[in-house]
Amino acid sequence: FLPLLRPHHHAALVLGNGGAAAAVIYVLRKTDMPFHIVSRALHNDSAFSYQEIDAAIIKDHQVIINTTPLGMYPDVSSCPDIPYDAIGKDHLLFDLVYNPATTKFLDEGLKRGAAIQNGEQMLILQAEENWRIWNS
Repeated sequence: FLPLLRPHHHAALVLGNGGAAAAVIYVLRKTDMPFHIVSRALHNDSAFSYQEIDAAIIKDHQVIINTTPLGMYPDVSSCPDIPYDAIGKDHLLFDLVYNPATTKFLDEGLKRGAAIQNGEQMLILQAEENWRIWNS
């Protein structure tokens, strides 16, 4: 998602708090992008629960990254429970899911003019790095 970042992308929401979220957070810290973690229940690392996410929070976070499996095949009708109506053309939605190529999460952003990216390139880069590690 780094090539898609623009100067107006000031803060990120990371949806989920598992292992995939840890990798995303690592990159966000390296780029000095402020972020908040959203989880089902508040814990030491999360700033918000899904029930707390409102339009103001969405507008304050121009980058929204889904690290959950919501929307992954075969459950393609699910998506994170956030106020999609607050998303606009200044947002970037990144979904680590790559099957289907356009999840419901990404489609909701696309309908509102947001830039979107799925997790296919991340999957490819991970595979290439694993190949390098195991074959060097």
